[in-house]
Amino acid sequence: MPHSTIFPLTYLARQAKAIIYSLLLINPILLAQPLLASETLPSKLCEQFPTIAVNTGKRFSLEEKDWQGTQQLSPTVSILVLAGHAGLQTTGTNGQAVADGADPMQPGMTDETFWNLATAQRIARLGRQRGLNIFFYDPVVRHILDNDDPRTNWSTGKRHVEAGGYALEIHYNAPGDVGSGVIPRVYKGQTIIDEYLASEFGAFSYSWREVLGAPRRGITILEVGNLEGDLEEKLRDTATRDRALNAIADRIVTAIEKTPIAKAIGACSTPLPTR
Repeated sequence: MPHSTIFPLTYLARQAKAIIYSLLLINPILLAQPLLASETLPSKLCEQFPTIAVNTGKRFSLEEKDWQGTQQLSPTVSILVLAGHAGLQTTGTNGQAVADGADPMQPGMTDETFWNLATAQRIARLGRQRGLNIFFYDPVVRHILDNDDPRTNWSTGKRHVEAGGYALEIHYNAPGDVGSGVIPRVYKGQTIIDEYLASEFGAFSYSWREVLGAPRRGITILEVGNLEGDLEEKLRDTATRDRALNAIADRIVTAIEKTPIAKAIGACSTPLPTR
């Protein structure tokens, strides 16, 4: 091939790489969103999500709730689901099973982080089947030391909220802790989604632990429950794990669906069977 043809192609390739790299540094979610959204789509048009009864334990008392989620969101608001500790802002709890001598679910990762990832992915997958404009973001890198690195949950979630979206970070509490509940976002104010999630899971004070890093950046935290007892047993048991994740995701998606949020994509009306 003549040199005059090779040079422009090489130049264009380098320019394209530079543009992609700059986009990732500025806002990784711009490129990650289509990929992650497609990965969360069900493999079938109306995939079944069988559930099982899961006891997530005690809820943090609504008497401690000192906020009201009244802020309305766009009917087609984009919902970003994050897995707590996925980028190592902190490490999370190991859960009761590991404390009792069991092997962790994945070497080098706390059990909470493992279940945060599995639960967040399932929420996005089920939510999209039900028609919500919802997707999951994973920073992939597990040891990001700078909290303000653009790849972290905190940075990505804050950008999403500032663009008009809603961000929810999934967590599990340590054994013997205070239980499930919503720690609402502080930056940008509490929303109707926060309110409905609190009705289902309980609520913490908006200033819990002097306002955590995620709420300071506009990200609501949902503590699903203490990682112990029936909840942890059904997650760890391979015979019940999939249905347990479905059951947890269903509670969260159903709470969101109670708000005046339109079905942004085609929904599948197949009900969740219980067995």
